[in-house]
Amino acid sequence: MAEVYDRTDGQSSPGGGVSVEGFADDSVRARVSGVVGALMQRRRLALPAGVDQSLRDAGLKSLDLVNMMLAVEDEFGIEIPQELLTIENFRTIGAIERLLAKIAPQ
Repeated sequence: MAEVYDRTDGQSSPGGGVSVEGFADDSVRARVSGVVGALMQRRRLALPAGVDQSLRDAGLKSLDLVNMMLAVEDEFGIEIPQELLTIENFRTIGAIERLLAKIAPQ
């Protein structure tokens, strides 16, 4: 499968993200922000002002959110259980962080 997003470096939010065991290297928030930032950049949209700003309000459409779900799985090398693939779990960067904290290998 081809990449569903263009990975860009340096697209990160300040620290303070959820600590998720099992996901090494950069902070989870920086990695999620990188995925979201790449998608927003590709769509020529501004990054959300904060981790709790709705990504739909920031301009992402339904298909963008599906691509983002796939990109998060790719970035973290995981498969998100189907029952957790909901709009609510991908509404904001903070919601994605909390989702990853739930499913992270312990």
